[in-house]
Amino acid sequence: MSTNIRLILNLLGALLLILSGFMLVPAFLGWLYSEDIAIAFLGSALFTAFVGASLKFATTNHSHNVSKQDSYILVTSVWSVFTLFGIIPYWIGNDMPFIDSLFESMSGFTTTGSTVLPHIDASPKSLLLWRAMTQWIGGMGIITLSAVLFPALGIGGMQMFTAEASINKGDRVHPKINEVARYSWGFYIILTLLEIILLRLGGMPVFEAVCHSFSTLSTGGFSPHAASIGFYGSAYIDYVVIVFMFLGGMNFTLFYAMLFNKWHKVFNDDELRIYLMVIAACALAICVPLYFAEAGTTSGEYCLRRSLFHVISVMTSTGFTIDNYSLWPAISTTITVLLMVTGTCTSSTSGGLKFMRIIVTVRYIKGEFRRMIHPTAVVPVRYNGKGLNPVDLRSVTLFLLFYFMVMIIGVILISFDGLSFEDAFGLGANSLGDIGISVGSFGPNGSIVELSAYTKSIMIVLMLLGRLEIFTVVILFVPSFWKK
Repeated sequence: MSTNIRLILNLLGALLLILSGFMLVPAFLGWLYSEDIAIAFLGSALFTAFVGASLKFATTNHSHNVSKQDSYILVTSVWSVFTLFGIIPYWIGNDMPFIDSLFESMSGFTTTGSTVLPHIDASPKSLLLWRAMTQWIGGMGIITLSAVLFPALGIGGMQMFTAEASINKGDRVHPKINEVARYSWGFYIILTLLEIILLRLGGMPVFEAVCHSFSTLSTGGFSPHAASIGFYGSAYIDYVVIVFMFLGGMNFTLFYAMLFNKWHKVFNDDELRIYLMVIAACALAICVPLYFAEAGTTSGEYCLRRSLFHVISVMTSTGFTIDNYSLWPAISTTITVLLMVTGTCTSSTSGGLKFMRIIVTVRYIKGEFRRMIHPTAVVPVRYNGKGLNPVDLRSVTLFLLFYFMVMIIGVILISFDGLSFEDAFGLGANSLGDIGISVGSFGPNGSIVELSAYTKSIMIVLMLLGRLEIFTVVILFVPSFWKK
C-alpha cells in the first residue's frame, strides 16, 4: 500500500478553493457594514485561493485510485488544514492570540461551540457570520461535500465518506454514496433555509436568524449573543430551535429514506426510537424537580420547555442555552454529564458516542449473560432487525473502549493545570463530545477565555479526535499503517 500524495494534495487544493469562496461572504458583509476586518477576510480568501490553486494545478497528473490509507490521511488533513486557514480572520483581522484563534477555528469546524471570543455581542458582524459558517460547513462534513464533488473529479467518494463517520453498513439506504451525500446536503440546505424563515417570523433579525440557523442544523452552538438563545426570551424561538436541534441529531440517511417513501426504515430504526425515548425520559426527570423547586414562580410549560431545550441541546452537542442550568436541582447536572457522553444518532451532525454503539454494546453484554447461563445457546446481536457479525461487534466495543480511554487521558492532562476534577472532566467531555457547554466552574456563566494555552491545546486535540471519531486520527500514528 503506497500513499497517493499527489491525489491528496490535489483534493486539498480543490477544497481550499471552495473554502476561499466561503470566505468571500463575510468579506462582502464586512464591506457592507464598513468593518475594518473586511480586508482581512478578503486577504484570507485570496491567500487561501492562491494556495488551493497552486496545489491543484501542481498535481494535475495523479492516480485516481483511492486507498483506505489515502482516505484516512485526507480526512485528517482536510480538517486540520481548514482549521489552520480558518484562523486568519481571528488572528490577523481581530488581533486574537494565535492559540485562541486556533481554538475558535477548531471549535467552529468541529461544531463544538466552545468560544474564547471576547465581547461576542460587540464583535464585527462579519466575524460572527464566519464563526457560524465554519460550523455549518463542518456540520454536514467537509468530506461529505467532497463525496458530492468526486464524480466531477473522476473518483468515487465511498472511502472518504466512511472514513469521516461510522455508517451502518448493514442498513445502507442506497449503494451510491455520492447520491446519498448529495441528497443529505440538499436536506441540510433546505432545513437551514426553513429555520431562517421560521426564526424570522418569530421576530429575530435576518442576520441573527442566519447565524443561529447555521449553528443549529450543524449542532454547533455559536451565537451572536453571549446569552445564546436565552437572549430573546421567546417561547416561539425556543421551540423552533428545539425542533431543528432535534433534526440535526437525526441520522440524515433517514431523510433519504423518507424521500423515497421507505417509511418502514424510519419507524423501525432502533436508534431513532431510543433517541426519542431518552429525550422524553431525561426532559421529564429534569422538569419535575425543577417545577417543584420553583413552585409558584414559574409555569409547568416553562419548566418543560427549559428541560426539553437543555436535554436536546446537550444530547445533540449543540450547546445553546436559554437558562442558567447550574442553578437547577442537582439531578440536572447528573443528566447533563451522562448526555455529554451519549450523543445522538450515527450519520448526524452531533458528537458523542452515538446511540447505535450504545445499543449494540448493551445487547452484546445482554447476550453474553445469556450465554453464561446457557453455554450452548446461539444468541445473535441484532440491530435494526439484522444480525451483526463479530467484526462489527469488535469495532463497536473497541471504539467505546478508546473513547473512554481518550476521555480519561484528556481529563488527567487538563487536571495538571490545577483544575478540579469536576472542571477538568467537564472540559474534557465537552471537547471530546464536541458539545460546547460544560459543568462546574465553566458552566453557563463560566468563561474559558482565561484558560492557559496548555489547556486550550489539549482541548483542541480532543475536539479534532471527537469530530473524526478518534480512529481516523489515531490510526495515523500506528507504524504498521505506513507499511505496505
